[in-house]
Amino acid sequence: MKRFNVSIPLAVCSMVGLIGLSWPLSVHGGTEAVATTGSPMVEITKRCPNLRYIGRDAAFEIVVTNRGTGPAMNVTVTDNIPSGVEFISADNGGQRSGSNVVWRLGTLQAGQSQTLTVNARCNKITTVRNAATVTYCAEATAVCEFPVRGIPAILLECVDDPDPIEVGSQLTYTIIVTNQGTETGTNIAIQCTLPPEQEFVKAAGPTDGTSAGKDVTFTPLATLPPKAKAVYAVTVRGISAADSRFRVTLKSDQTDTPVMETESTHIYE
Repeated sequence: MKRFNVSIPLAVCSMVGLIGLSWPLSVHGGTEAVATTGSPMVEITKRCPNLRYIGRDAAFEIVVTNRGTGPAMNVTVTDNIPSGVEFISADNGGQRSGSNVVWRLGTLQAGQSQTLTVNARCNKITTVRNAATVTYCAEATAVCEFPVRGIPAILLECVDDPDPIEVGSQLTYTIIVTNQGTETGTNIAIQCTLPPEQEFVKAAGPTDGTSAGKDVTFTPLATLPPKAKAVYAVTVRGISAADSRFRVTLKSDQTDTPVMETESTHIYE
């Protein structure tokens, strides 16, 4: 459960004006603030999702309650639209005003509660911090936050050229790794396994490749940004006739199970 330590400003109404007060408040899972003006006492609470991914919608819920014994007059609620979040809609008459959504609730009677919701779309990897403020003759603010993450979607491809080949001839396997997702892939490791009918000639790529027996292993690629590609090449020689199978295995921090691709090459005499 998230824990926030926040400083909540309180403004106490008096006959001669407003007196500003502030002290730390520790809250679990969100924040809660209370502003008092004698008889009315307006409380605001804020709820956000635990997690969202890029391109997904999020609902920000605000609950305003008068826990006092008298009406709160001219109640206004303002909710900020954080950076990286695209406003979609607001209920109960909420109107967008610049980077805020504003509700003019008027009078909130003693014991009355009002729930307000903003719907928005998360457009970048960030930590969204959303704050809502209620004002009448006093003011209180509640804050919640949540992470927005991306998804690395790694595509592995392997093509041979030429195919077929004669025994004693060479061919090159081109291995293409594409990040089709929205988050950077990390520690991308490529390993190739030659079939018995082939022998290693050379390897090239964005990291060094070394040969040991029938395996060709490339040093892990530290990062692969969204929409980027990494291209590797392994050149081999056919040593006996067969319908041979060249295998590529990919591992990364984001893949729970290795990704495998097999390319068939016909070797003839």
